[in-house]
Formats: sequence, C-alpha cells, structure tokens
Amino acid sequence: MNKTIRFYAACVASIPLSAIAADLKSPPSPEQISTLEVVRQDQRLNELKQQLLEQNIQLTPKPAKDHQSLQSIVVAENPCFKINQLSLDITNNQDQRYSSKDFDFVIKALSDPKKGILGQCIGTQSLQNLVKFAQNEVLKKGYLTTQVIAPQQDLNTGILELQLELGRLHQVIRQKAEPSQLELSAALPFKENDVLNLRQFDQGLENLKRATNRRLDLQIVPTTDEHHEHRGYSDVLISAESLQKLNFNVGVDDSGSKSTGKYIGNVGIGVNSPFHLNDAFNLNFSHSLDNLHRDRNQNYFASYQLPFRNYDLSISFNQSEYEQYVAGYNEPILYSGKNQQSNLTISRLLSRGSHYKTSVYSKVYHKRSQNFIDDIEVGVQRRQTSGWNAGLQHRQYVGDGTVDVGLDYRHGTGAFNAKLASEEQIRVNGVLLPSEGYSRAPLWSADLRLNYPLLILEHPAQYRLSWKGQYAPKILVPQDRFYIGGRYSVRGFDGDVMLSGDNGHYLQQEMSFGTAIPNTQFYLGIDQGWVNGRNSIASKRHLIGSVFGLRSYSRGVYLDAFAGHGLVAPKTLEKDWVTGFSLSYSY
Repeated sequence: MNKTIRFYAACVASIPLSAIAADLKSPPSPEQISTLEVVRQDQRLNELKQQLLEQNIQLTPKPAKDHQSLQSIVVAENPCFKINQLSLDITNNQDQRYSSKDFDFVIKALSDPKKGILGQCIGTQSLQNLVKFAQNEVLKKGYLTTQVIAPQQDLNTGILELQLELGRLHQVIRQKAEPSQLELSAALPFKENDVLNLRQFDQGLENLKRATNRRLDLQIVPTTDEHHEHRGYSDVLISAESLQKLNFNVGVDDSGSKSTGKYIGNVGIGVNSPFHLNDAFNLNFSHSLDNLHRDRNQNYFASYQLPFRNYDLSISFNQSEYEQYVAGYNEPILYSGKNQQSNLTISRLLSRGSHYKTSVYSKVYHKRSQNFIDDIEVGVQRRQTSGWNAGLQHRQYVGDGTVDVGLDYRHGTGAFNAKLASEEQIRVNGVLLPSEGYSRAPLWSADLRLNYPLLILEHPAQYRLSWKGQYAPKILVPQDRFYIGGRYSVRGFDGDVMLSGDNGHYLQQEMSFGTAIPNTQFYLGIDQGWVNGRNSIASKRHLIGSVFGLRSYSRGVYLDAFAGHGLVAPKTLEKDWVTGFSLSYSY
C-alpha cells in the first residue's frame, strides 16, 4: 500500500499547476489543494492583520482657511517705509540645533514675487498684518509655541528684520498614574529642551493609543518661572484613563471551502501594554466548524507589536493545517498539509503633517510548507523559503476622505536554510529543463484604499475603493501567484475556484448608505480582476462580480451579511448567486 501511495504522490507532484482551480472536471492534486488552502489562509490572515494593525492615526484637523492673503497685508498708510529686503533671525538658539535656514519657508512665503511685499510701502497696520501672516506660516509647520516678533528697528534702511523666539519643552508632567513614565519615555519622540512641534505630539499620542484606543488628555501651558530663566518654554500636562489590559473577540463566518470546512469559528485575545511600553500581544485561533475531526482546517496566529517613538517593531507567527478525504480505489485517501510563516518587520516614520503620514519599512520572512498523503510526506512538495521586503506606506486626508497607498518590493534569499523550489530543478535524463517557477523571484506589489463620505439627496453615503496589484518579472511558484475570485478579491464568486497568474490586479468599488437602523449601512459593490503571465490561461484571465449587503455594529457586535453574483467569468467558473456572512463580538 505504501509503495502505491509513494508512486501516486510522485505522479500528482508532477501535474502542472498553471491551470490551478480553473478546471473542475478533473480532481485536484494534493499540491493544488494545498495551494488553495494557503491562498485562503493568507487572505484571511491579511484581513486579520489589517484589523489588528489599522490605527487611529493621530492627524491634527486641518486649520480653517485663513482668508488673509499677501495682497491684503499691505494697506495704504502714512507714514510708511519701502521694504526691499527681509531677514529672519533666531533669538534663543543656545544649543545651535536650529538655524534661520530651517525657517526659510517664512521668508519664501513673504517674498513670493507674484504676491510678495518686497518693494511696497509698509506702515504700522501692514507690519502687524505681516507678523500675523508669518506666525500662521510657522503654525502650519506645527511649531505650536514658537513666536514671530518684529523688534524695534529703523525701516528707513529698507530692511525688515523678523525674529523667532523658539518655543521649547521644559518638562512633561503626569497628572495621573497613567500613563506611566516608562510608557511616556517609549512613546514620545521628543525630550526636554526640544522645540515643540505638533507633528511630534501626534506621533507620541498615536504611540500611547497603539495598544488600545484609550482617552488621553494633553495640555500645553507656559512654564511658571519667577526668574524668567525659561522664557519661551512650556510644560506638557498629560493624563489618561485606566488602560483595559485584555481584549477578547469571538466570531464565525463562512469564508472557508467546501472541501475543508465552509464555516470558520475564531477566538482571539489581546494583551495591552504587557511590558508597559504601549506594546500589544495578540493571539488568534480559528477552526472549521462543519466537522471538527474530518475535512477540516485550523489556524494559529500570534503577533507582538512595539512602537518606540518614530519606530515600530512587529513580530508574527502563523501556522495553518488542513485535512481532506478524497475517494480512493479501496478506501478514502487522506490529503493533509501544514504551513508556517514567521515575519519580523521594522518601520520608521519618514514624514508627517496635519493631513498626511508617510513611513517606510523592512521585513524578513521565513515560510515552510509540507503536504502528506495518508500521513506520508510528499517530499517533492516540501517548500522552505526565506526573503526580505522593503516598502513605503502613505496616508493622506483628501477633504473629508482618506487615501492609503502602499508599495512593496519582495525578494527571496537562501537564509534560514531556504530551499529552491522543485519547479526549478526538473531534470529529464540528466538534462535540466526550463524552470516552471522561481521561489526567490523578485516581486512588486502595490495597494490603494480610498474612503470618502458623500451626501446623496441630503442623505449620508460613503464611497469606498480598494485596489491591489502585483507584478513579477520572473515566473512564480503557485503560492506566490496572484489569485482573484472570492470575498477578498472579486466578490460575487464563492472562492472555491480562482483564477491565477504571475501578474494581476483587482479593483473593488462600493457605495454604502445609512439606514433607519442606528450604526447600520446598506452597500452595493462592483469588483473586477485580471491576471496575466506565463502561469495564466488566455481565456481565463478576467472576472467581474457584484455584491450587495448589510453591515451593522452595536455594543461590540459586528455583522456583515451579503449576496453576490458573477457578471463576467470563464465558462469553467459558475456565475450563480453566492451568499456570505461574518459575525463577531469584541470586548
């Protein structure tokens, strides 16, 4: 019996995978079953990571537009003095960490040749207007307590000198036991004697709220100093409500497959600030509910995240397993598999303003997968890969909406005892054949998300767009290809059958509308996707699907129920009605 299984395993291992899950007439091989399970688990895992890592980024609301323009600064006055030159000096720059060049933006704004003040006659009111305008320019850059001053001077020279009194931090004062001094030290990207900047405050508040969205109270007050030794200094007063140390969530959905369990139950626990560093530790376990002991899948996920000033460190581990019985000659044959993935990611804040945030990151990963037939490993299907990623993430406020953009580059390596894929080492009579896939191939990917609130016939609505794309200059192994079809890509299809290719993209577009039920939205969506490359089939590259559903949230209970229908698909994919739901409770 074992010899027969080994022979069968060797045969199915050589079945081409370019048409994976696109032809339902022939039974899938263990490799095809495993690949689809890996893809589904990755899609669910990405959704979970998005929920865990999505932060309420602390962006200061845009200030109201100041309608005072440069043209309105100068008013007709008598007496007045013609200004031919502007200068800007810093009065309290004892540590020499700043220079007037750091504030050149003020002079540039005032010296704009199209609407500047150079060559115009300035009087008392015009000078006050000019100082106010310069002060607003400083505030736009986030310098909260820095003051612009026009000292006494002789304007008959035609030179107007402005002075900056830098607003610095004297000390941070905790008004309550929380947050702790350790939490503050790890979160705040500034220290005593630094020039106060709102962008740094935003970053610090975001770090303090990383573990949980607790309420924080922060005030900036002038330093009380009878001897005037700390002129221009301010104190920061901060307090926080008690931190909820544990979060729990439980849920169920029907995102699984018919072969290994359609209904998936999950339970998760989160520990907030376990080491008093604004860090977070999360555990999640999911299991198919159709049958707990047969034709099943299960998944374990653990992650740890540590924000430190302008940096963020995250570590995660995931393990998924599946089992499926298929008809055999004498008795059912058990297909099973195990997949593991570990990630270490470090990100750094690159830039942020009142309406944007940009960060860069690098990541190292290690993956391992095994497939079995009746508990005998299919050796040629064992995979062990490692590599690194580098990327950029950007969030932008556009009016009342938000735009999130990501760009990622991935490349495999031989680290951590990584092995080349079996597709790279196919030999016939000792001759090495062209590769059917590279496990260390470079891979570019990008994503774009847009959320924008609207008013339609005086009723609130929201437009949501989600796009993701991938480009590979070399042939990929099945696990790295781009897959479309299902709730995580092109809705309107059940996800049991997908189209794949080395390159591809999908676009989800959705309109949601408020209902008479509080915290409940009705939504409609149209999705489309496309795949291409040597590992795709010319007639099986394009999908369009539709969806409508209801989302509701109340007292920790979240429900998403939907129905969809395929609109455009190859003949091998059914365009029937599909339904789905996700129900969860969080505390």
